[in-house]
Amino acid sequence: MFRGWKGIGVCIGVALALFAGAVLYAIHALPEPRGFSGLEFDVMTPAAAARTPMLKRGGALVTNAMASSPAARAGIVPGEVVAAIDGTVILSARQASDLVRGMRAGERTTLTLYDITRGEVRPRDVALVFDAAPPVGKKLYVHPPRTLAKEPLSVPTVAANAAWSKRILRGPTIKPVPLFGLGDGPCNGFAPEGWKVAGHLPGTLHVMANSGFAHAVHHSAALDGADPQAFVKAYLEKTFGAPALLTSPQARPFGFVLQDFGNRKGGAGFVLYRITGSRITLWLAAMPGSEVGWGKPLVGSVALSLRCASPTKPRDPVLLATGVSLRCINGACEDTDFAATYLTVLRKGYVHNIKGEMFLVNPRKDYWQSGAEGPGFYHQIGGENEKLLPGRIN
Repeated sequence: MFRGWKGIGVCIGVALALFAGAVLYAIHALPEPRGFSGLEFDVMTPAAAARTPMLKRGGALVTNAMASSPAARAGIVPGEVVAAIDGTVILSARQASDLVRGMRAGERTTLTLYDITRGEVRPRDVALVFDAAPPVGKKLYVHPPRTLAKEPLSVPTVAANAAWSKRILRGPTIKPVPLFGLGDGPCNGFAPEGWKVAGHLPGTLHVMANSGFAHAVHHSAALDGADPQAFVKAYLEKTFGAPALLTSPQARPFGFVLQDFGNRKGGAGFVLYRITGSRITLWLAAMPGSEVGWGKPLVGSVALSLRCASPTKPRDPVLLATGVSLRCINGACEDTDFAATYLTVLRKGYVHNIKGEMFLVNPRKDYWQSGAEGPGFYHQIGGENEKLLPGRIN
């Protein structure tokens, strides 16, 4: 037993420690909610993120909507994703919890939700009015119950790095890039959301991203005796309004020629062209020089999907199903199908589902040997893996 000044010092130390603990608890302890919603949030799972492709980032997963609560009456069900609350973009479950926790009884709030349980990727707004307390008869330890935001748990290491376990781990995160149809007249193609037709002339289709510098062009014209390389250089300079520098021509299958380029405005990309008789047909992909590493495969895939009506030829066995159109798979191939052999260099391929929706995949990485419906490409919709079919549908 401590005596004298030593004992007094120990007592003061213990008292200060207890006081500091109480202060820290008061600072970090979450306040009780002012109103009752019946909602419980959790962090986004890979599967939830994969099923909400329109939600670029963030979100909070609804894990519980208590029976007879305001949330249940509003039609909110577990599995939905909260994208915004009263217009505030939700970036985490804790943020959603804090916003809901501060609402008083009688207050009205609007939640923007994605119903991933039904495979819907379009948002809907739901109005919710807070109660003062839980329904009568509910036995709860806290009145009203706290709106929880569960903390994420560390993901266990994949078992022994087995090949099958990696497939299972990657399964919920299958996210092929969705593509949407663009076209004008006899010319058409596919591009990600946020692209538009920038210009169209006979034999020419030019599409571009709504924001940023990303252009894809299909162009066919008479050479009129011009040197092909001089023609390509002049076309680049006319299109982008800057002097262009091209690499040496590289021979490609089926008589195509490839040239990478850059210009003084910071643009870069490639031109793939072929001469038939007195005409030249080219596919052009352009993006900022600083983004070529990731932009070239995407923009190049858009460019190689562009087509204008041209004479058909039988399918060559070299043409991969993920690089050609359905009409080419059936034996009637156009110039674009032969040009798309360059997709193997870009490591991209086209697939579609039975509804005609288009996606862009990496054939080397995204092919499943043991899918639910047999080997092939898949993506998640409504909690299920949907098998995708190879080829473009334009």
